[in-house]
Amino acid sequence: MAELYPWFVVTHLVGLVVFAVSHGVSMFVAFRVRRIGDPAAVAALLEMSKLSVIPVYGGLLLLLVGGVGAAWGANLWFEPWILASVAVLVVVIGAMYALATPYYVGIREALQERGADGRPTIAAEELTRRLDTRRPEILVSVGGVGMVVLVWLMVMKPG
Repeated sequence: MAELYPWFVVTHLVGLVVFAVSHGVSMFVAFRVRRIGDPAAVAALLEMSKLSVIPVYGGLLLLLVGGVGAAWGANLWFEPWILASVAVLVVVIGAMYALATPYYVGIREALQERGADGRPTIAAEELTRRLDTRRPEILVSVGGVGMVVLVWLMVMKPG
């Protein structure tokens, strides 16, 4: 299994790149929709963000398979930095899901009701009110701190 270690590391890093690039779409959309007054444009951007989640989960899967394989292949599974990395990943994913999913699902649901012209019927003022939040900053902070801690753990290997 040790001979596969470099391939698992490559898989882990490719997964990280796919995850980060794909997730960047949602991050930028989260900031952009706050400045758009047009409900149809907000709906289109949120749909694009939703589509970017497919490669996000693919990247996460590669990241996990590569990380678990590398830890197993190098007999590192019970090293403190590996266990801490798993804990940080679980906490960050849980926090991001809890903070983002209900909020953006609610926005998408508010945009689903359509008029005869096919445009969302929510008033621009109501949509602006719902989008007037610091949620994107909170999400970037949680994800950013989590990413920095994970990189630190991977590089410094404390414990």
